[in-house]
Amino acid sequence: SPSRGLGDVYKRQTGCCLRRFGDYLGHHKRKLALIGVLTSISALAALIGTYMIRPAVNGILENGSLAYLAGVVAFTAFVYLIGALSTLGYTQLMVRTAQRITQEIRSDLFAHLQTMPLNFFDTNRKGDLMSLFTNDVDTISDALNNSFAVVIQMFIQIAGTLFLLLSLIHISEPT
Repeated sequence: SPSRGLGDVYKRQTGCCLRRFGDYLGHHKRKLALIGVLTSISALAALIGTYMIRPAVNGILENGSLAYLAGVVAFTAFVYLIGALSTLGYTQLMVRTAQRITQEIRSDLFAHLQTMPLNFFDTNRKGDLMSLFTNDVDTISDALNNSFAVVIQMFIQIAGTLFLLLSLIHISEPT
């Protein structure tokens, strides 16, 4: 059937596009790895900072010591500071990396257009080509800026929250 053939073509094109996009990401794998580490630190800091409420409350209830409370609050503030600095680092690095990747894609598109015969420009509308250069490439940039770090952060927060919940249940069970 004709529609089945089109589906195969779209699957091949999608695979080809993803491989080429992976090549662009591969040029920046060290920066992306650093972004992953900073994102992980940020997510862990948020988890630890939230978890520190428990020892603070328990410490006040058990011994009422303001010195203990001050120590827990200082440690929690330190953890949140590390998280904030990590967030600042990964967002700045991600923006710069996404801009470089976008610039590489646009340069390659422009270089490819320079090799196209004049017939190509006669048969394709100029607005479609401009849309490719602006909207589609900007969509890639937005996806990099907004999705890469969020996926890592959400995974760590979900896994860390489950781990903390299970550990709190295990600690609070009578033996």
